[in-house]
Amino acid sequence: MDFSLSSEQQEIQNLARDFTRAEIAPAQLKMDADHKFPYELWRKWSDLGMAGMLIPEKYGGSGIDPLTYILALEEVATESNTFALIWQVHVLVSEMFRKFASAEQKDHWLPLYSKGEKLAAFALTEAGAGSDSYGMTTKAELEGNQWTVNGTKIFISNAGTDISDGTVLMAVTGMRDDGKKEISSFIIPQDADGFTLGQSFKKMAWHGMDNRELVFEDCRIPAANIMGERGAGLRQALGGLNLGRIAFGAIATGLSRGCLEESLAYTKQREQFGQPLSSFQLTQAKLSNMACGLEASRRLTHYAAYLFSNDMECRKEAAMAKLFASQRSTEAAMDAFQLHGGSAFMEDTKANRFYREAKILEIGEGTNEIQQLYIAREMGC
Repeated sequence: MDFSLSSEQQEIQNLARDFTRAEIAPAQLKMDADHKFPYELWRKWSDLGMAGMLIPEKYGGSGIDPLTYILALEEVATESNTFALIWQVHVLVSEMFRKFASAEQKDHWLPLYSKGEKLAAFALTEAGAGSDSYGMTTKAELEGNQWTVNGTKIFISNAGTDISDGTVLMAVTGMRDDGKKEISSFIIPQDADGFTLGQSFKKMAWHGMDNRELVFEDCRIPAANIMGERGAGLRQALGGLNLGRIAFGAIATGLSRGCLEESLAYTKQREQFGQPLSSFQLTQAKLSNMACGLEASRRLTHYAAYLFSNDMECRKEAAMAKLFASQRSTEAAMDAFQLHGGSAFMEDTKANRFYREAKILEIGEGTNEIQQLYIAREMGC
């Protein structure tokens, strides 16, 4: 089996690494301090073609394969989970447009997303509907040539910035023959009548990412703003979430790598009892476990991305990558905190930030418990 990367993949990986170290790392410090969306950083990243990495060239994108995107995403996440997740949501929604939108919808939105002029968002979660998508209460009713939307979404990322537009919304549009709710996808322009931005949330990490409530009160959108066929919303969401789960595997791998690199550097220079911390066997055990978890997470994520890139079935592998990599990143963050001792308790240290960022990766893009159920189902349980 060939694990080597193509020259193009290496070039983009190096580009992402260099940009991350030069631009994203200092921007992360600024985001931690002012909690503001990094508009200038997003513009520079988009100018490199990264906002439209998976969007076909006919729409102004780079048309690069998902595995290469995953390679670049790990590089970003090593220094900034915040920016990695801003980008990840944008790419995921852009992919939904590419796969499910009408020709007219693609022609309008994909060029804007490919240039980074507009930022994409995905509105699924509600206060009573997270893992239980059928608990959704946001409704859309067709009245003549318009849909009227009522409901509230919560914890929605990327939807409230100055450049946010075209949010993909999941809403109930009726009942199916089997008694379950019919759920459809809609495109919501930022200036839609009846759509307002709700409260923004104080988070323990991801301070530069916009994350908020969305409120729909008799929000009216054209009938043509439905994405794909009526009732296909959950199928579309699950198709997008395969890539999202693989991306979370890459982000978690990046976090694990950041923990290892920071811990290795710190324990080599920090001395106790006259010798570097790295010379003690208990320290070496933690560092070795981090390295093993990192490499295994990377390989599992790359395999899932390979399957996705080649249009092969990967629901189980995507769930495995997300489950395993996020578990390992939480462990790596805890070990990095322990190795840094009291200094990790200070908010301005990387070890502290890694610790605050890690746990949410076990929850976002479907909780790890849900991933376990998916994996078991794929095994015939």
